[in-house]
Amino acid sequence: MAEQTTTAAVPELVSAISTRFSEPAWLAAVRAEAWQTFDELPANRIEKSDLTKRSWDIGALPVAPGSLPEDAKTLVDSLEGPRVVVVDGVVVQADVPADLAAQGVVFGDLHALLAQHGDLIKRHLFSVVPASESKWTAANAAFWHGGVFLYVPRNVVIETPFTYVSVLTEVNQGAFPRVLVVGGENSAFSLAQVNVAGDNAPSHPHSSVTEVVADAGANIQVMSVNQLRKGPTNYLTQRAKVGKDAVVNWTFGDVGDGFTVALIESVLAGAGSRSLTKGLGIGFGRQHMDLTASMVHQGRYSESDIRLQGVLRGRANSIYRSSTHIERGAVGAGSEQHDRMLMIDTTARADAIPMLLIDENDVQRCGHAASVGKLDADQIYYLMSRGIPKDAAMRMIIWGYLQPIVEAITVPQIQTWLTGLVERKLTS
Repeated sequence: MAEQTTTAAVPELVSAISTRFSEPAWLAAVRAEAWQTFDELPANRIEKSDLTKRSWDIGALPVAPGSLPEDAKTLVDSLEGPRVVVVDGVVVQADVPADLAAQGVVFGDLHALLAQHGDLIKRHLFSVVPASESKWTAANAAFWHGGVFLYVPRNVVIETPFTYVSVLTEVNQGAFPRVLVVGGENSAFSLAQVNVAGDNAPSHPHSSVTEVVADAGANIQVMSVNQLRKGPTNYLTQRAKVGKDAVVNWTFGDVGDGFTVALIESVLAGAGSRSLTKGLGIGFGRQHMDLTASMVHQGRYSESDIRLQGVLRGRANSIYRSSTHIERGAVGAGSEQHDRMLMIDTTARADAIPMLLIDENDVQRCGHAASVGKLDADQIYYLMSRGIPKDAAMRMIIWGYLQPIVEAITVPQIQTWLTGLVERKLTS
């Protein structure tokens, strides 16, 4: 069930969220200011896309979680190790093994953890993705619920991945998950997060924010898989602030049929900082994806790479933007971009837009490559000449193209789930 709201009632709703979770005054003030920003700020205009012009009716906020869709239930039931599960904005499961807690690791419901770790959360929350950045980040800052906090102290290395699953089942509500990840000096760990929608098309927007803070020498791997449904636009913002000699690597996959505006960005603030973004999108039906993978170089001798791959069927439309900004003073910085998209049907459309913004003369390397095209007819013919049916030959070629990124999802259960989704989209 959910409480229906109207635009006129939203300021009271913001207060109701703070009251419901007994939030401290500083957080309530941030929410109120974010609401004002959301109310006054026009939606950002995006070149070649009208996705931001869709409805901004916030709709309802959850009281109790709905029933898990079968696919999501299968995934959740299979997960092992430290995990948090959020259904319709309500944390329904938070599990941290005792041995991790003994090392000072914190992982769980962001609301609940405010009581014990308020100073740490206050220091970092909204520090990487401020509410004032865009209309959708302001919406998230004002209405977030079902948030997750992950903190790994300095010098702690965790081999087992952390997993976070957010499931949206109700048609009459929006979703505003917020994830805060903090890695202490020389820590090392990975987080896999899944955003999945049920069979019903949502009627209200979805805005998700992930903030990552990597202190000096930290090594953080963030994997994200999204299966979102058509309806209002889904907004996804993921950004990391990467300290001296730290590493933050992103792996991103989108296999839904929804309308999505996504930003994955690393701010390479420290000297010697590094980041790699790998992304794949499987577009089908009338799906529309606008993905920006961005690297901002501020630190000396910082390095980054972007590798994006997409496969489009039906009337899907994808725009992949790769952006590298080497700011003045980022001496010796280096970056490469590679965007490749395959169009299976003639009705599909794809755009690859690489961007290099270089304000520093002393650059180690900086280049880009982009391609958009069809499957190679010679490759298909070769496989068919060996007795392989055409459809199977096409799938083999596509899987050879996608497999390296799918394998970068190092949680076996999520990788298996993603593989099944991709296979269904390629054969439907």
